[in-house]
Amino acid sequence: MCPGCGATSCPLDEQLGFVEGKEQGRLREKLALLAVVVPYHQAPQVCQTLLGSECHAMTLRRVALREAAHLTASGHHQTLPRRDGDRLYLEVDGHLCPTREPKAGPEDHGYREAKAVLAFSGHDVAEVSKERHEILHKILQAQITDSATFHTIFTEVYRHAHGERAAEVIVLADGARWIWSMVEDLLPHAVQILDFSHAKQYLWEAGKIIYGEGSAFVAPWVKERETFLLEDKVQQVITHLQAFLDLRPTLAPILHYLQQNQDRMRYGTYRQHGYFIGSGAIESAGKQLAAGRIKGPGMRWNVTELNALLTLRCLFLDQSWRTYWETQGPLAA
Repeated sequence: MCPGCGATSCPLDEQLGFVEGKEQGRLREKLALLAVVVPYHQAPQVCQTLLGSECHAMTLRRVALREAAHLTASGHHQTLPRRDGDRLYLEVDGHLCPTREPKAGPEDHGYREAKAVLAFSGHDVAEVSKERHEILHKILQAQITDSATFHTIFTEVYRHAHGERAAEVIVLADGARWIWSMVEDLLPHAVQILDFSHAKQYLWEAGKIIYGEGSAFVAPWVKERETFLLEDKVQQVITHLQAFLDLRPTLAPILHYLQQNQDRMRYGTYRQHGYFIGSGAIESAGKQLAAGRIKGPGMRWNVTELNALLTLRCLFLDQSWRTYWETQGPLAA
C-alpha cells in the first residue's frame, strides 16, 4: 500500500518494473536471486543498495512464488553431460525444514521433511585435496511432498542424468526405509550403499551402550568394528552385538538397523570397485539449501512458499541458474 496516495501499488514500483508480471530486462532475475539468497526482512536495505529502491519483502515473496511457477512450467531441467558407459551416482536424503503446518501432536515441533536427490557422474568429481572433492556437474532437486510425487521427481532426475545409458548406477543414502523402498521399486538394478558415516554413528552408539559413556574402551572398540566393515565382515559385527543383547537390551534397535542394511554394507567390495561409500554430497547440499535462508532465526514457512524457494535454490545450487535465465532474458525484456 502506497503511504502517500493509498494505492495498492507505488508509482515508483511501476516505473522500475516491480509490478507483478511486468518486470523489465534483467530485473526479473535480480529480484528472483534476492528472494533466493536474502532473508525477506533484509530485503528493503539490500534492494536500496543494489537496485536503488526499496522493495517490500512481500514483493520478493510474490516473485519467488511466480518464478518457481514459471520455472516449472518452462520444462527447464538441468542435465548431465551425455557419456555412454559412465558411472552415475544418486544420493538421496531428507532434511527437516521449519513450517507453519498444524502440529500432529506434542512431539511435533512443526518441522517437515524436504526430500532431496542429487545426481552426478563419476567423471565429474574432481579431487581438490585428499579430504575434499568437488562435483563439477550435478542435478539437485528437493521438495516437501508425498512419496508418489517424489518418485516422479527421482525418476525425472535419473532420466535427465542419462541413467539408462550409465554402465552402473549407485545409490547412496542413510537407512531411511522410504528411500530404499523407492530405489527397490524404481531402480532394482542399482547398487545400494548405506552411507558409511551413518554406519559408524551406530557403532559409536553401540560402543557407548556396551562400555558406558566416556569409557576409554569405546574408541578402540569402534575402530576395530569399522575395520571389520571395511573388510566386508558385517556379519561378524552383527554376531558380536548379538552376544551383548541379553545384557544390553537397548542394543536391539542398532542390531535391527545393521541387519536390515547388511546387504548395503559391503564396503570392502565397494572400495575395490572404486565406488564412493559416503553420502556427504547430499548432506552438504541439504545444509546449503536450508542454512541461513530457510532455517534462520524465527523463520517459519507455509509449505507452498517453502517449496517455491526450494525450487529456486536448487536451480541456484546446481549451477544451472545462468542457463535458465539465458532462456528467460528475451521474455523478460
